[in-house]
Amino acid sequence: MGEMRGVIRLTVKTVPSANIPTVNRFPIDWKPQPSDYASLEVADGGCGIADQDIEKIFDPFFSSKFTGRGLGLSVVLGIVRAHSGCVTVESQAGRGSVFRVFLPLSAESVALKPVSAAQAPRTAGGGAVLVVDDEPSLRKAVAIVLRRTGFTVFEAYDGVDAVEVFKLHHDEIGCVLCDLTMPRMNGWETLTALRKLSPGIRIILSSGYSEAQVMAGDHSELPHAFLNKPYEWTALNDVIARVIRKPKELRRIDNLQ
Repeated sequence: MGEMRGVIRLTVKTVPSANIPTVNRFPIDWKPQPSDYASLEVADGGCGIADQDIEKIFDPFFSSKFTGRGLGLSVVLGIVRAHSGCVTVESQAGRGSVFRVFLPLSAESVALKPVSAAQAPRTAGGGAVLVVDDEPSLRKAVAIVLRRTGFTVFEAYDGVDAVEVFKLHHDEIGCVLCDLTMPRMNGWETLTALRKLSPGIRIILSSGYSEAQVMAGDHSELPHAFLNKPYEWTALNDVIARVIRKPKELRRIDNLQ
């Protein structure tokens, strides 16, 4: 929705294969089976998608927004394809979009797993954490979880903002959780800038890319750990606990995927 205000509707239902639209359906060569499908529909009243862009939106790294966007729909299509499903798109510029994911239903019975009581996450012992992420909803959610486990949390929406926040609170901040892909200053640039201010600052780099992709190439500075998105809150708490216990001068990657 960007800066717009509006409503996003989610609908889940079952539909026969004959009702799956054929226009703007991806993968293009997908053929439905003669059976019912589960349908997940996401509709918004946002800016919509230009007709000439609809065939490009599932391409990796294509985006009509600022640099650092893209990839999301490519990942969605890959997951849907792996499950023998498809995605359809309806959109009109200025009037919003409707995305529908169709997945084949299974007739197999599924044994219910026993439900166990949730384990309280191990706390890392408090202190202050700087959370750097340009996605406001994710940044806020992470901040809430960390505060509930005893941390003081500072937030920054990108690397430039992170440097300014760190300058003001460097005596308090003991750990930085930093996204990789951000506008103005990416995760690697932010890591380097923060290490110039505090050579031993503990930094966790986070990304939806794999660790191998992120760590490829030569880097003058390395994070103390890597956290693969999307992650569970227990994994977040565990990696912060591990990093805080490390000596500041030790900078190596922990594989926490």
